[in-house]
Amino acid sequence: MKSILFATDGSRPSEHAGEMVKDYLKAWPEAVLYVLYVTVKENYAYDLVPDVVDHYEARIKQDIEEKIKSQFSNEWEDRVHFNHQVGHASTTICDVAKEKNVDLIIVGSHGRGFIDRALLGSVAHGVLNRSELPVLVVR
Repeated sequence: MKSILFATDGSRPSEHAGEMVKDYLKAWPEAVLYVLYVTVKENYAYDLVPDVVDHYEARIKQDIEEKIKSQFSNEWEDRVHFNHQVGHASTTICDVAKEKNVDLIIVGSHGRGFIDRALLGSVAHGVLNRSELPVLVVR
C-alpha cells in the first residue's frame, strides 16, 4: 500500500477511524496519508449568514488540522498531508481519492449531522456507493 485517504469531519467516529489509520501507517511504513476535510456550503445557514458560517467553518478546520497534527505528530508527520476542500462531501472525497490515486479510503461510520448518526452516515454511504477505490468504514 502506497497511499491512504482519511476523510474526517472531526467527530468522535472520525477520531476512532484515525486510530485505525495509525495501524495502517504502522503496517505500511512507506505509505503516505492524505487527510481530507470537506466544507459543505450547500445549506440554508450559508445562504442566510455566510460570514458566520465561514467563521465557524474556519474554526472547525483549524481545530481538525490541530487534532490531526497532534494525532499523527512526530512518528508520521513527514507522511501526513492535510487537505481542505469545499464541495459535496462524498463526491469530493471520491474525487480527491481518485486524483491522488490512493489505495484505500478510510472514513468514520457517522459524522456530525443528526441523520448521519441515525444509520450508516450519509457521507460514508455516499463514498461506498460512488468510489471506484476500496473503502474502509470504521465504526
